[in-house]
Amino acid sequence: MSMQLTDAKKKLLAALIKTHHEQHLSRFPFAKYPVEPLEVWKKQFTDPATIEVHTLRAALSWSCGKWQQQSISYPYKKLHLIVISNWKNFVEQYKPEPSLVISYWMELLGKGEYVYNTVTFLAHLLCSEQVELADSRRVKGMNDLLKEAELPDECAELEDVVASVEQYSEFYRQVLPKTQSTLGDQASLKLSRFLFAYGYRDVLGKVAERTSNNLEPIVTALDWETIDSKRFNLDLISERANADILFACLLLALETMPNIPDKFIIQDILNLIPLGTAGICNPASYNYALISMFGNQKGRDYFVFEDESISKSFTEQANSSTRDMHFYLRFSNSKIHINDRYLNI
Repeated sequence: MSMQLTDAKKKLLAALIKTHHEQHLSRFPFAKYPVEPLEVWKKQFTDPATIEVHTLRAALSWSCGKWQQQSISYPYKKLHLIVISNWKNFVEQYKPEPSLVISYWMELLGKGEYVYNTVTFLAHLLCSEQVELADSRRVKGMNDLLKEAELPDECAELEDVVASVEQYSEFYRQVLPKTQSTLGDQASLKLSRFLFAYGYRDVLGKVAERTSNNLEPIVTALDWETIDSKRFNLDLISERANADILFACLLLALETMPNIPDKFIIQDILNLIPLGTAGICNPASYNYALISMFGNQKGRDYFVFEDESISKSFTEQANSSTRDMHFYLRFSNSKIHINDRYLNI
């Protein structure tokens, strides 16, 4: 079913998005779905015959929120293995038409929400100019908005995958121009994120109650060859591990601030370099990097603690095979400042 919204209906939907967007965008799990690798994959998948197994596996893990992680739930893992094992056969008959892509994989994978999310993601990767990034949560977000706007007849049925992807894409593209004043320059990205978070709000709301703010990284990528700073001596960072990447990103984040505080508490640092900074999206890798960054492992001297014994404790944790991966949370209120030698005074 083709979706043709009147201008009045578009304005009504945009008004609802304006009402809800701040609360729900703040809950979007940024670190699970970083935009940078997705943009790279969309370019690579224009020629599916060149896609290697590791790229396909990485992209599929992103689609189910497990980017850089091994703990993929069994239903998704099973589907991903089928996709990988049948990729060569798919490529041999591939045509860049969303309906054909969806039909091929639906016939092979079956039905259900896990299948829906896997198939619609592949359709977007392979035909991104024709269909938007759709999944069960985004479609639910769209449907809930349509119901709230008293437009239930425009809702999509997940059972008809081809039609629902088409409806979602039309909805997204028709409503997007009306959200520009609310969502700003990144309206396209933010609308997609909002629809995901709105459709998944029951779960994300409960997660928000149990965890701290889900902050979006200020620095999403780092290139050691091109980074530069007028305020900090980045060239003094000699190591290149994740701990050093996070420290460099911290300095670059501070670079964007008009006034840099002389002192911080550790929680201030965590807010500036949250999970997902520089593409470090694996919680285990991120947590270990933080512990190493705050300590003196490998001669690191990035921070000066008001209580010097805390720095030693971080070093001991970093060197321990049985470390507490959330050790830094014990000292979230500890006072700290950046070592003066990294300041370009």
